[in-house]
Amino acid sequence: MTYKNYKDKHPEKVDLNEFNRIHREIPDKIKKGFTALTGTSEEYSYMASPACFSELEGDTRLASLKFDNSLASIRLWSMLLSEEQRLHKSRKAGKKIIGAMKDLGTIPIIAYAHPEIISFYPDGAWWIPCVMEMNAGLLKIADGAGLGEEYCPARVALSAFLNRAHFPMPELLIGAVGSCCDDFSTVMSRISRTDVKLSWWELPYRRETNSKVNTTELPTGIRIENHLIDFVEEQFKTIIQEIKNHLDLEITDLMLTESIKNANRLRKSLANIRDMTYGISPAPLPSLEAQICEMFALHYCSDLEEGIDVIEFVEQMVADRVDNNIGVLPAENAKTLWVNPVADLRIMNIFEDLGGRVAGSEYLFSHSLTQIPEDTRPTKALAMIALCDPMIGSSRYRAKLICDEIEKYGSEGVLISDIPGASHCATEGHVIREEVQKRFDIPVLNITIPPLADSSLGQLSTRISAFIEIIKARREK
Repeated sequence: MTYKNYKDKHPEKVDLNEFNRIHREIPDKIKKGFTALTGTSEEYSYMASPACFSELEGDTRLASLKFDNSLASIRLWSMLLSEEQRLHKSRKAGKKIIGAMKDLGTIPIIAYAHPEIISFYPDGAWWIPCVMEMNAGLLKIADGAGLGEEYCPARVALSAFLNRAHFPMPELLIGAVGSCCDDFSTVMSRISRTDVKLSWWELPYRRETNSKVNTTELPTGIRIENHLIDFVEEQFKTIIQEIKNHLDLEITDLMLTESIKNANRLRKSLANIRDMTYGISPAPLPSLEAQICEMFALHYCSDLEEGIDVIEFVEQMVADRVDNNIGVLPAENAKTLWVNPVADLRIMNIFEDLGGRVAGSEYLFSHSLTQIPEDTRPTKALAMIALCDPMIGSSRYRAKLICDEIEKYGSEGVLISDIPGASHCATEGHVIREEVQKRFDIPVLNITIPPLADSSLGQLSTRISAFIEIIKARREK
């Protein structure tokens, strides 16, 4: 990929030292051209080297990772790792900050409809113990607050609100309740006891139906009764009123419509990235960078315009690699659909080093990747998307989404990375396995990956390696 006379090196995964060396060779004029909070008093170039975060912010896990060596990847990582700084700068620039919890992908679209609002997910704090290799002590804080190892790693979101060392406290927190996992319901309940203003909205259990009477087909192809959509739409209208009451900022339908168009623009680019990365050999993008791209759909990494530009830049780079038939992984790597995100990002690298590649994903927020209807009221359209959430209905619905991905990308196996302590992981992995093996004759591996997997790397590597060997042996038959 060529950008203003800069040409990427041949695609490969590199360690942090090489990643930084490549960064240093990028002309300053290019790096300074990538800015966040553009047009505000706090506009700045975020293309800092990841080594700066490792040394100054304590993100020591970065030294254990391997990175895609492209300019687009360096820009992607820089945008991701500078989010905390960007949130603080947003506050200085006069922006109002809304924290969204649980819903993963809809409340930020409402928030970004107003140019004076920035939105982010405190839920994302669950990656901090891995990235900082326990240096922040967040799990220990959660233990002391009564949320021990019987809860999933999302418990560290409470710790971040207690020690207030990782992001500025939002002017308003908006949490989704109702069809929510037990662990995070408890986390949100405990956060509500802090002094942060918190508003709730209810996300009902999704009941699918085959009837065509008083029902609507959602963008994912299932039908639900109209009253569920009406209920969630009213919930969103209440939240919009809450924003007006608490922040004195009005959000109109016209503003929401424009925000939905921006979300769809990002989602279209992500769909292209996923189709090329998961469906074409050799794989043009590593799984770790692909997962980070998908995460941008949640809240644009706290900057709407730049977040979209970053993803479109990655899309262009991936398309260039596909056009030139070059990839970053060997073509023979085992095509695997990955279920659930991992807190320890190094596992994604290890999986590829052992001969795997991600060919399809279900990271708990597939509804955030789905195109939002633009031919109906914006609040109704958002209600329909919210009701596509794979976590608010039956596990068999989620299994169907996974099977559709297998069929689309030709996945040769399914790896389900159970999240330790997560209430939903206790049974849904078995349901997904059953549904997958009803439709496809492919292997399914269930493994549990701790937030920091160092002590388990031996057994995890052995099981993943055996899984990949099974896939390759089946090819020969």
